[in-house]
Amino acid sequence: MPDDLPAHFPTSTGRPEASPWREWGAETFNLARALARPVLLVVGGAWDGADARLDAALADPRLAVLVGERLVAVRVDAEERPDVAARYWPAPAVLALTPDGEPFARAEPDTEAVLTLATSALARWDGDREDVLSEAETARITRAAASAAGAYRRPSAALTPAILDIVIDLLEKAERERDPGAQSTEASRLWRYAHHRRRTAGAIERARTVAGAALRRASRPGNICRAGDIGDALLAVAELAREDNEVADSFREPTEEAVAFLDAALGDPMGGLRHALPPAGAPVFADSCARAARGLIEVGSAFSRRDWTARGLRAVEFIVYRMRAGEAGVYHAWDGEARVLGLLDDQVQTLLALLAAYEVNGAGVYLEHARSLARVIERGWWERGHGFLDTGEGHEEVGLLAEPLVPFASNVAAAEGYIWLSRLTHDDRFIDLAMQTLVAVAPGFETRSAGAASFARVVDRILTAEPEVKVVGEFPVGEPDRVADPLHHAALRLPVPARTVQRLSLAADAGLMRDLGLPVDRPRAAYVCAGRDCSAPITDAEALVAAASALVGFGETFDDGEGLDEGD
Repeated sequence: MPDDLPAHFPTSTGRPEASPWREWGAETFNLARALARPVLLVVGGAWDGADARLDAALADPRLAVLVGERLVAVRVDAEERPDVAARYWPAPAVLALTPDGEPFARAEPDTEAVLTLATSALARWDGDREDVLSEAETARITRAAASAAGAYRRPSAALTPAILDIVIDLLEKAERERDPGAQSTEASRLWRYAHHRRRTAGAIERARTVAGAALRRASRPGNICRAGDIGDALLAVAELAREDNEVADSFREPTEEAVAFLDAALGDPMGGLRHALPPAGAPVFADSCARAARGLIEVGSAFSRRDWTARGLRAVEFIVYRMRAGEAGVYHAWDGEARVLGLLDDQVQTLLALLAAYEVNGAGVYLEHARSLARVIERGWWERGHGFLDTGEGHEEVGLLAEPLVPFASNVAAAEGYIWLSRLTHDDRFIDLAMQTLVAVAPGFETRSAGAASFARVVDRILTAEPEVKVVGEFPVGEPDRVADPLHHAALRLPVPARTVQRLSLAADAGLMRDLGLPVDRPRAAYVCAGRDCSAPITDAEALVAAASALVGFGETFDDGEGLDEGD
């Protein structure tokens, strides 16, 4: 074995095994420069069959010889390193890179294709190295120029209600063409949303089918099981369980199995949720843990399982108290101690989990943490005209990725978080930030596959009046309240496309209540609001459902069909 290779790494069996495969980082690329070798980069992830094909390709002994003697080899999980996946998108893929990280060849995850790529890349590197480096440098300069020009280019796409119809058509086409994006949890969530907003024929049945398959795929032992994927599937199931008792009953057993698997197989004794099954103690990644926590909180609410909600809250608190990096946001990973400053998705998914915790639990501390994190995200990641930028700058482990990226899915999730915050706090800055973000990333949304589904749903939310339920309790959160508790429970289970739910206190929330025109001396009542227009006091759960349904049936949009562009 060449002496420049690492000694050992843990395998899935827990036994150390010699391997030439290295982690992504500056040290690896410094080695490639010192040895004047190209880098073989493998980007994998939880796509149907992709990891299995990669494993088969990389086990080929012919490739092992090339990797051990002629190449510097790196394998990256796209979910653990979304920054790397975004730079070399689409994934999964195998690429040949220069020692400076510029790609000059690419192959699909197939044994012969990977072997051909490795052989041909070495041939080019040995015979035409100067041309390879020159082409790579030209590509880098072109990319930098396009990025700079983008700052001055006005987005061509307005935000209109038609976006929802466009993406529904795209999703139907993806189903016919068996596009994997049609089987994503975001597709399930959009089908449910379309059922309510467009009365799309068969939409709720499609949503149930896709969500059920996603739940089985994410949590079945023997499959690729990741906490974030399980959490996403649980979230889709929770939304469907609100539709009626029959739908909830159909998901009860697989949901119980998924929650039990998530806690037993991926639970950390300190309260976190590890990203994946061990080898040797897989770390907790903030984004994956937050997605799992949100899913647990939501299914706990939908199925009236306080133990599930409590497990999700423990995972949220694990991130807040063990992975918070002060004004730098949250860390990326925890493996006994927090390490690596977090990427954009770590911040955004934690924000969404905090808001879910606040809605379901009612404790104001979660909202305060969410508002604080939202300010950190805006200050550290936002750039006008671009949206939220993810960058490796300042992260030693990220290595070469000092170029800003604008990850589409993370920006859409961030926009939804700021919409949510705006409707809870009635701070118009949050809704403005969400609008600007969606406008910035709108061009080309049609090509985003599963990402287009979340984009369409979030855009429609920002254009549409939806119920904001404010429940005013007489007693502090956690103490029984015979009127407020049933109202809160009914609000969380509203069968509407989207809503926000808030438990208010006369003492702590008097300012917001005055802003909404609510009486500050009347506890034990609920109000259904749209913006700052609120209903009369409601003390009965059935009346609450009727008031919320009437608002949704009215279907007011804020743009009168004309759309909203960057200046609106």
